[in-house]
Amino acid sequence: MSVATRGWPSLEEVAGEIRSIVSDGSAVGCMAHKDADADSLGSALGFALSLREMGKRAHVIVPEPLPLLLSYLPGFDTLETGQPAVDTLFTFDCATLERFGEARPYVEGANRVVSIDHHASNTGFGTINLVDPDASATGQVVFRLLREIGAPITPAVANNLYAALFTDTGGFRHENTTEGALRLGAELVALGADPAFVALRSYKWRSIPRVRLEGLAIAGLQAECGGRLVWSQITQAMLEEAGADMQESEGVIDTLQSIDTMKIAILFKESEPASTKISVRSRDPYNATDVCTPFGGGGHQRAAGAELHEPLLSARPKVLDVARRMIESSAPRS
Repeated sequence: MSVATRGWPSLEEVAGEIRSIVSDGSAVGCMAHKDADADSLGSALGFALSLREMGKRAHVIVPEPLPLLLSYLPGFDTLETGQPAVDTLFTFDCATLERFGEARPYVEGANRVVSIDHHASNTGFGTINLVDPDASATGQVVFRLLREIGAPITPAVANNLYAALFTDTGGFRHENTTEGALRLGAELVALGADPAFVALRSYKWRSIPRVRLEGLAIAGLQAECGGRLVWSQITQAMLEEAGADMQESEGVIDTLQSIDTMKIAILFKESEPASTKISVRSRDPYNATDVCTPFGGGGHQRAAGAELHEPLLSARPKVLDVARRMIESSAPRS
């Protein structure tokens, strides 16, 4: 079942309060979600770097482990994995409290939380919620907010927000690549973002272990329902064989979703012996979140994920059953 879209306060309605938070000079935290992607971390870093240009104290916080594949983002060297004392905690690209993993109590205990996001499935956990489901990326929401409150956008800020926008639109290839997204990309380049560098590091910068791991995953590719359902997995044994870590599995789902007959693609990740993560991609008429919500996950119509607290061998058939039923329910009747 799809998550219904709810009404959210507009940027204009919340900008004044956010401007006051920034202006009072108190320490703020800028937090990305667990297993941060470029939209979450780029948004957090971009916002924090802008505040620092204004002389404000801003901590950029990520739940462990550090997302080393994103080390090219400006300000990455300032990341913190602890729980610094802040007056207000800004969160970026997080739809639910579960996305913070073991750092969830830190978020729940914050004096005030400002949630900045673009997921329609956002649960409204913030004291202030700036959520725009029509935005192509959370970085787009951050850009509009910075403009609204008169905060500076330096080349370093622009590069972070460009990376957020570029990757969440799949390099301007996904369905969320709107006219507004393309115009924003051009504006960020005019402000100092380096599009060639971001593209290189996002899609053409892979270690040998990462390529070996992708090869193992593709060799184990499974296709069902006439090729409409495709899936593969990353196990701990595969990581050991390739000499890779789980962060280096990020590109595998992109290969699965490139298959011409694919309607639903699923990548299973054995993160721990009793924990399995899934990444899901979809094409019309299927919604990726419909695969994930039965397991406490969520995301977007075309890209979603979930974490199941059980071994891969028991989690996999449950998830595949949901996907199979979705495809079979829409199959033509003879």
